Amino acid sequence: MGFTAAQAARLTGCTLPQLSSWERSGLVAPPPGPAHYRFQDLVALRVVASLLAAGLSLDLIRRAVGELVRGGDDAPPRSLVTDGGTVWACRDDRQVLDALGHGPVACVIALDRIGQDVDAAVRAFDAERQSFVQGLHDADAGGAAPPPSGERATAGGEALSGRAGDANARGRSRPHATRR
Repeated sequence: MGFTAAQAARLTGCTLPQLSSWERSGLVAPPPGPAHYRFQDLVALRVVASLLAAGLSLDLIRRAVGELVRGGDDAPPRSLVTDGGTVWACRDDRQVLDALGHGPVACVIALDRIGQDVDAAVRAFDAERQSFVQGLHDADAGGAAPPPSGERATAGGEALSGRAGDANARGRSRPHATRR
């Protein structure tokens, strides 16, 4: 399943200019195509945003994303640990403890948690999209299009806008008050 840049931005909390900049610089460079962001790209985008928010250098972020990509789909790392100079891709808690033993740690990114968050966002997005499509199908099945926004339908299927003159607009005369 692929995602457009706008969908990727919505699902990751990044902006379109950020995505464009990171793609041009090769930081997160998804395959070409109109819906080119993959799930792992969404995780990488969130990682980049997290590391930038932590104040890490672009060079270190590039190495962290490289470790993430290098992990592949077979055994992706569960965490990224950095001391500000080195990045360790950790697949289990023992590796995290080993990385922590190298000295002061600048940042630990829980990739499994980010992956879960992205998965939840994708599921919510997909449910919203399915609901929207189902609403379109339901409107088609009813035989009549829903009234335009701001109007309501009468029992006979006519649209009422709530504006003065509706009765005249439907070709019926309105009773006029007369003064005696």
